Amino acid sequence: MRRLLMALGAMAMMFALTLPAHAQTRAGGWATTELDPLPDKLVPGKAYTIGYWVLQHGTHPFDVAGNELGSTGLRLTGADGKTLDFLGTALSEPAHYAVTIKVPAGEWRVQGVQGIFMPYDIGTMNIPGGLTLAPPQFVIGVGTEVVDYWGSIKPPGFPWDGTVTSSQPPAPPATVAQPADAPQQPVTAPAAPTAPKTAATASGGGGWSSPYLLVVTAVLAVGATLLVQRVVQARVQPGQTETGSREGAAEEAADAISIGRE
Repeated sequence: MRRLLMALGAMAMMFALTLPAHAQTRAGGWATTELDPLPDKLVPGKAYTIGYWVLQHGTHPFDVAGNELGSTGLRLTGADGKTLDFLGTALSEPAHYAVTIKVPAGEWRVQGVQGIFMPYDIGTMNIPGGLTLAPPQFVIGVGTEVVDYWGSIKPPGFPWDGTVTSSQPPAPPATVAQPADAPQQPVTAPAAPTAPKTAATASGGGGWSSPYLLVVTAVLAVGATLLVQRVVQARVQPGQTETGSREGAAEEAADAISIGRE
């Protein structure tokens, strides 16, 4: 019995520890932050506006249906542990942002804050001086098929040694002007807006995703096993074995049946 309880507890811990990884997988796994070209030399105490791109899988804008990317920006961490966070603002191009920084002298680790994704290591910034890029955390395979989501302003390095398959978004259809003497089409009332899905509806009725259900099920199983064990121990009288208690219960049931027949 004790081994069973330990096994169930281990299962519950395993599912609980894997929940963050599962959430990241549902969100698209990973993203990268790419900076637009910086000035040749950065000096302390001066404000600089920097453009950057947050690219899911390193090649496209965030596209997880029903989710939002969240806030983005740059995070600078000094050698003494001091952290400077700079919040970015979305630009007109998909996945393109801008942020204004003002940094004291020193050496700073630069990371891209990517909303629901983990921060991305960009490199080391020396003030005064410049930025030394860190090795890529994720490698994009050569010859990868990529989609051009942008116009004339594109992320640095596009198409990343890949093959461009198409452009997004497609051009809007041209509007055809109607002749002046054409009969007017009746105006129909716009359709009523559809109510947005609540969290419970989107996740399957109760707002619980499958990993959480597994954890709850495991915990309930442990509780039920403990309850059954307590009940069995309570029915065993002092000095009486569990087998003896079962035999006594069987004799009582037989006596009840015989009295019923009389």
